[in-house]
Amino acid sequence: MAHRQVFSAMGFLAAAAAEIAVCPGESDRYGDFKCNHDPTHRVCATLLDSSGKPLAWGSNGTFWEITGQSAFQWDDRIRANHGDSWCICMWATARLIETVGCENIHLNCAATDVAYVENSYQDSGVSLAAAKSCLERKCPKQSLPQELDDASLAAAVPGSTPQHSMANWMPSSFLPLKLGGVLVALIAGVAMYVRSPGRQDTQLREVELERAL
Repeated sequence: MAHRQVFSAMGFLAAAAAEIAVCPGESDRYGDFKCNHDPTHRVCATLLDSSGKPLAWGSNGTFWEITGQSAFQWDDRIRANHGDSWCICMWATARLIETVGCENIHLNCAATDVAYVENSYQDSGVSLAAAKSCLERKCPKQSLPQELDDASLAAAVPGSTPQHSMANWMPSSFLPLKLGGVLVALIAGVAMYVRSPGRQDTQLREVELERAL
């Protein structure tokens, strides 16, 4: 039902505002060890296994071998930070997924800025389609739900229309404003539902039935 979709989307908005977790193993380059600062390092990837050794990503080898960075391997820094992960670039994530497949990608979803990635289209000229698709599968809890799509919002909120022009040009840095606008629309939809004639007629019939009893 429409009102259930509305409240479901409202619940996500509250969750989206939650703090992104620390990426365990990341350095202090960002101060708080989180992957939500610069425009590209938004994915917290698990690079070491439980014993602290470089983790294999499928049959293609470790992260450093796949990306050709073995000469600069910094696993010692990750261990020194008492973790197993690191903030990596969105474009690198997309390329890795295309190379080894989503099933061989190791991500820390709670520490990945999933909303930012899903609200982006490319990074350094690389399409993020593969990364976004994989994040939806790997991180469903953090992934943007269907209720926030323009078409779905139009169906969920009575009297609303898809805002394609707004969604298309609005940059990812304006995600909070975009979500804020959605929240206003959802609240308006709830108010319209509660005040709708059909809803009021139902309430009157319930009152009359109670009096008859």
